[in-house]
Amino acid sequence: MRAYALEGLSAAEAAQRFGFKEKSLYALAHDLRAGKLNFFPPPSPCPKDRHVTPYVRDQIGEWRKSHLSVDDIVERLRQENLELSPSTVERILKDSGFGKLARRTAAQRGRTKNNALLAQPAHNLEFGGLEPFNEECQVAGIFAFLPYILESGILDVVEELPLPQSEVIGKTQAFLSFLALKLMGGERLCHVRQYDHDVGFGVFAGLNALPKPTYMETYSCRLSADLCQRLQKEIMHRLTAGEPALFSGQTITLDFHSIPHFGDQSEMEKVWRQARRKAMKGANTFFAQDAETRVLLYANADALRQDGSQEILHFVDYWKDIKGVIQETLVFDSRLTTYKILGQLDEAKVKFITLRTRGKSLAEQTEALPDSGWQKVKLPIPKRKHQTFLVHESEAALKGCSNTFRQIIMKDHGRAEPTYVITNHRDMELVEILSVYARRRRIENKLAELVNFFHLNALSSPIMIRIFFDLLLSVMASLLYRRFAQDLPRFEKKLAPDLFRRFVDMPGRVLFDGQNFEVRIRKRAHTSILLGVKKLQEPIAVPWLEGRTLKIIFTA
Repeated sequence: MRAYALEGLSAAEAAQRFGFKEKSLYALAHDLRAGKLNFFPPPSPCPKDRHVTPYVRDQIGEWRKSHLSVDDIVERLRQENLELSPSTVERILKDSGFGKLARRTAAQRGRTKNNALLAQPAHNLEFGGLEPFNEECQVAGIFAFLPYILESGILDVVEELPLPQSEVIGKTQAFLSFLALKLMGGERLCHVRQYDHDVGFGVFAGLNALPKPTYMETYSCRLSADLCQRLQKEIMHRLTAGEPALFSGQTITLDFHSIPHFGDQSEMEKVWRQARRKAMKGANTFFAQDAETRVLLYANADALRQDGSQEILHFVDYWKDIKGVIQETLVFDSRLTTYKILGQLDEAKVKFITLRTRGKSLAEQTEALPDSGWQKVKLPIPKRKHQTFLVHESEAALKGCSNTFRQIIMKDHGRAEPTYVITNHRDMELVEILSVYARRRRIENKLAELVNFFHLNALSSPIMIRIFFDLLLSVMASLLYRRFAQDLPRFEKKLAPDLFRRFVDMPGRVLFDGQNFEVRIRKRAHTSILLGVKKLQEPIAVPWLEGRTLKIIFTA
C-alpha cells in the first residue's frame, strides 16, 4: 500500500514487487479506504518488570557472596536509598544462580534473640590497620574530662597496680570503660549495652567499642579488698600531691550510709534504713569528706555493724599514711562511734566535734542550770532559720574517758530538746565550733548526689568486693566532676547532675584522619563557658591512644 499510494508505482508494478495479484492489490486499497484495515494496532498489555540496574544486580550478588540474608540485603539497599522488596531480591538472586542460605543462629547472623544488632567484640585500638572514620557519639561532652583524668594521675596508679586485664583489653582501657559509664550516670553495668555500638565511647577508653555487660559484671571477680584499698590510697597520694587545693579544708566530715539489698538470698547483715524507718539487709558504707572543698577523701563498703565504731580509727590511720599528720578537725554525729574511742582520739591529739547522747539525767542537769549561766549566740549563717539561740559552755566527763571535754549546750534553737556538742578543740571560738558542726549536712548533700546521679543505692550484687569497686568508681567520678566545676565560673558549687545536663550531655561526632582525632560538638547555651576553659581549647595528647592528639571543636 505504501509503494502504491506514496511512491507512485502502478498497481501492476507494486503487485509484482511484493508477490500480489493486481486484483488483490485493488481489494486491499478498497478496504483501506473504507477503514476496514488497521496496519498499526495498539500493543497488547503484558506484565511490567521492575527496572533494576546491572550495578544493583551485581551488588546484590556480592552481598550474597558475603553470606548476607535477603533481609540484610534489603536493609543495605535501604541505607543506599534503594527500595526493593524481599521478593524482588529473592528473584534476582534466583536468576543469578544463588540458592537459599542454610539456616543460621541469631549469633551467626550478628543478632540477639530480640533481633538487636550485636556489637563487635571489644579490643584495644590497633592503629596499624585503623582506617579514617567519622562516627557519631551520643555523649561527646565526656571528652571534656580527658585533661582532668590526665592531671589527676589516676591512670598512672592503674598501670602500677596489678589490676585485671586480658590479651585484648588492657588494664587502663578496662578501667576507663568503667569510669566512662560512671561519668555518664549509668545506673547499672548492664546498661553499657546502649553504648557498646558507640565508636566515640570506644575512643574515650582506647577501644573499638565498650566491653559487653558480661565483661563489666565479671571484672570485679578478679579484685580483692586489699587491692581496692591500695587503689584508693595510691590515688589519694597522687591527688594530695598534685592537686593540694582540693584538700585544703580545715575540717573533715564523717558519716555512714546504708545501701539496701532486695535479693531473696543474701548473706548481708541487717542495717538501719532511715528512709524506710526499719532495718533491712544491705551494705553499711563509710565516707569522709573535706567540708570546705566538698571532695570525698575516703570510702569503705565493708563496715560491719559490730565494728562500725572502729571505722573512724581506720580513717585516721589511712589519712596519717597519706598526709603524715592529721591537722584537720573531724566532725560527725553521736552515733558514729563510742565514748571510749573519743578518748582514744583525744589521746592521739586528733581534734573532733560531735554530739553527746541525750539522757534523762543529762536533761535534768540542764533544767537545773540557772538563767545566768546561759548566753545568747548568733550564727553567721544567712539561710539558717534559727540563727539566734542560747548556749551554755562547761567541762564534761564521759564514760570510759580519762580526760574531760568541752561541752556546749544549745536550747531555743528550733528543737524541742537541747543539743549537746562535745569537742576537744580548746582553741576554736564557740561560734566557730557551732558553725562548723552546722556545715556537717554538706556530706548528706554529697551522699544524695551519689545516690541520685551515681546510683549508689542501685546494688546489683551481694558480693562486697563488687560494691566496694563500684563505690570507688563513684568517688573518683565525683572528684572529677568537682575538679571540672572549679574551672566553670559561677558553677563551682553545682553538683554532678546539673553539670552533666549543662556541659556533658551533648551529642557530637568523633573523627579520625589517620593520624589524630577530633571531637566536634554543636554549640549550646553554655558553650561560651566551656570556650573559656583553656585546657579544652588545646590539643590533648592521649597516652592510651599511642600519644596521638585529640582536639575538641565546638561547631555551629
